[in-house]
Amino acid sequence: MLFYRSVFEECKKYGIEPLVTLCHFDVPMHLVTEYGSWRNPQAGGVFSRYARTCFEAFDGLVKYWLTFNEINIMLHSPFSGAGLVFEEGENQDQVKYQAAHHQLVASALATKIAHEVNPQNQVGCMLAGGNFYPYSCKPEDVWAGAGERSGKPVFYRCAGARRRIRLTLPAVFREKGVTINKAPGDDEILKNTVDFVSSAITPRAAPRRR
Repeated sequence: MLFYRSVFEECKKYGIEPLVTLCHFDVPMHLVTEYGSWRNPQAGGVFSRYARTCFEAFDGLVKYWLTFNEINIMLHSPFSGAGLVFEEGENQDQVKYQAAHHQLVASALATKIAHEVNPQNQVGCMLAGGNFYPYSCKPEDVWAGAGERSGKPVFYRCAGARRRIRLTLPAVFREKGVTINKAPGDDEILKNTVDFVSSAITPRAAPRRR
C-alpha cells in the first residue's frame, strides 16, 4: 500500500491523473485453489473488501477506477480473466457465464462502494473488443458484422452500464445450456452501473463464414 501511495503522490505532484485498475489478470492463487475463483460467489465478497480498502486508502489521490481489465476476456481465456480451472466433462460455458455474473455483481457493488467513499469517484468497466465493419456491402457480410457486434462483449456492456441484459442472450444461453443462478439481491446490486466504459480501439472487418 505504501508503494502505491508513493506512486499516486508522485503523480499528483506532477499533475498526472491516474486511472487505476483493481484487477488486471491477477486473481490470487489462494482464491483459485481454496475457493474455485470466480465460479464461487464468495469471491465477490473478497473483492468488495479489497475494493473498499483501495478506495479508502487512496481517497484524494485516485478519482478514476476500473474494476476489471477486459472483463469479458474470461470467455476467451478463462484462467487469465477469472482464474477458472475446469473439471473434466463439465459445461465450460455454464462455468464461464456464471463466473461472469459473479464478476458483474462484484463490479456493481464496488461501484456502489466507491461512490459511498467519495461521490466524486468515477468507476468504469473495460472490454476486450472493438467495432466490426461489414467486409462488403453484400447482405451476408452486413449480417455477419451485425452478428459480431451483438456477441459476447455486449453481455458485459449491457449488464455493466445499462442495468439490463440484451434480449438475444437468453437464446444464446439456451443454445449453450447455460442457466444463470442469481442470489437474492443480485438484481438490485446490478443497478449500480458504471460511470463509463473503456476499451482499446481495434476496428475489424467481418465477412460471412465461407
